[in-house]
Amino acid sequence: MSNRLHGKIVNIIRGKIHAHIQILWKEVLLSVIITSVSCDDMHLSAGDSICVIIKGTDIMLAKSISGILSARNRTRGLVKQIIRGDVLSKVLIESQGDVLHAIITNASLDEMKINSGDEITAIVKSTELILSKEF
Repeated sequence: MSNRLHGKIVNIIRGKIHAHIQILWKEVLLSVIITSVSCDDMHLSAGDSICVIIKGTDIMLAKSISGILSARNRTRGLVKQIIRGDVLSKVLIESQGDVLHAIITNASLDEMKINSGDEITAIVKSTELILSKEF
């Protein structure tokens, strides 16, 4: 299952090959890297409403973070539910009034001792977000 977050483009930094899109999702600033061609093809501009799609397998989870990470997108939330499978588990996290679905291995779930009610940080690299715009 993919995650769909609705926000507004606040800034676009265009390069020759890539564009850095900054999107305000409620109170969290998201960073997205796409090709400049895609940016042009989608006619993206500051102020546009946009949907950010994130695959559950692209969300990393952390109970605590120390140091600096290269992954730009982070949001704190509460674990609402865990659906355990044979190898993978779906962790439902409430953040900013939305529910994120993260898919992690059972080994990680057990090692991190993630339980319902835990405070957790969801982390996604800028290159893993997908943009969708209604025309």
